Amino acid sequence: MKKTMSLLLLISMLAGMTACGNSVGETTADTSADTAAAETAPADTALKPDIPEDADLKGYNFRVFTRDTDHHIKEVYALELTGEVVNDAVYQRNLDVEDRFNAVIVHNHGAEEQLAMDIRNSVMSGNDEYDLYLGHTMYTGKYAVQGIFRNIRELDIDFTKPWWPSSLQNEATVAGKLYFCSGDISTYMIYYLYGMYFNKQLISDYSLDNPYNLVKEGTWTLDKLMSMSEGIYVDANGNGTKDLADIYGFETHSTYVDPFYFGSGLRTTTVAEDGLPVLSDDFGSEKTHDVLVKLVEFFNTNDAWLETSSYDNANNLFKEGRAIFIDHEFTLAINHLRNTEMDYGIVPIPKYDEAQTEYYTVMSFPYSLYGVPIDAKNPDMSAAVMECLASESYRQVSPALFETGFKVKYATDNESAEMFDIIRESVVFDFGRIFNDNFSSKTYSLFRSAVVSGDTNWASIYNANAKSLSKMIAKVVETLAGE
Repeated sequence: MKKTMSLLLLISMLAGMTACGNSVGETTADTSADTAAAETAPADTALKPDIPEDADLKGYNFRVFTRDTDHHIKEVYALELTGEVVNDAVYQRNLDVEDRFNAVIVHNHGAEEQLAMDIRNSVMSGNDEYDLYLGHTMYTGKYAVQGIFRNIRELDIDFTKPWWPSSLQNEATVAGKLYFCSGDISTYMIYYLYGMYFNKQLISDYSLDNPYNLVKEGTWTLDKLMSMSEGIYVDANGNGTKDLADIYGFETHSTYVDPFYFGSGLRTTTVAEDGLPVLSDDFGSEKTHDVLVKLVEFFNTNDAWLETSSYDNANNLFKEGRAIFIDHEFTLAINHLRNTEMDYGIVPIPKYDEAQTEYYTVMSFPYSLYGVPIDAKNPDMSAAVMECLASESYRQVSPALFETGFKVKYATDNESAEMFDIIRESVVFDFGRIFNDNFSSKTYSLFRSAVVSGDTNWASIYNANAKSLSKMIAKVVETLAGE
């Protein structure tokens, strides 16, 4: 039976706090857990956004641009109460915000790529079709450079509040200007964290070290992952060929190669002496070459499988118990492992070596970024509603997601809670990754493609692209700085 993640109680205590304004926000599912949490919560955690008491939209339809997939709609839109705790928390949050501002939140959702073009066209023509935007990071970064969003640091949003992570703000701010943000307002800031899953039964069967202990000891490294994957391979179908039917120590999809770069403490950009982003020395370093060589050699053995086509193939290989390890988003637990009998655990992405003092991870690309369109009818009100949505999410939606998702449904032991905390605290953002669409995707595709193709001549790859990449970064920085 799955045990509760007791170390997440502190987060769940945030449930049931005072809603932004004067009303009390109440989640409609799992109320006993929320009530108990509220009763034990320290008074100083009842933070409120600094929103004028007389803020009133007088029945206005507040128009939110969002993307049309089931998971993304759960982030901002819930049609009705269903008994599913996250859906119901989103529903209640929206009601509380509507009541606070005397408004109706209207969600315009459809095919993401088309809607992204729609908002661009709306702003360019001055049609004023949206009050708030949220979208995939790749579109958001691209359109920010095209002048679609306001500098939200000029609006009344308190970025010192805990629902706005400083790490993202710091990395995306250029010359004091910030065009989008995210945090508790987005459930996808949780769903799209990367972690390393492991099959606990196989760990036991092969008498391998306990990954939880390795993390705590600081010895959970890339080399350790590889050594623990050795000697596991079984040609299960007996065809003499390494394929999807076999059993491996480690497997993953090629998209999920990225965390190994950042997990090794590497970045694609850094901040120069003038405070502006530039191409990082990391990108062309010997360390990057070493990580690349390790991964290529690893995938060239029978110890590991790199799936380059179907996500389902990669998911099913682990789900069916034919690999000890897989690195993946937290969505793997929600979408694929939830109804299995597998006893699994999760730990951070491994460090480069034991000398590295911290674990690091990055977000997978589909998490949401929020911005105020440049032609929004009332940008100050857009900012106020965004602040209220974020603060209510901090009190209602995030606790619901943690309480049921990562405390009950998706955890198999108490130690997972501690690992989850480490993963959340280890998230790093990277200017080159956030704005990668403006850099011909080179800030992620060069390294990822080298791993997939097995090309370990990183010096050649870097030298062929560094100059053009540096120029693209400088151009984006100049545009965002507006100077």
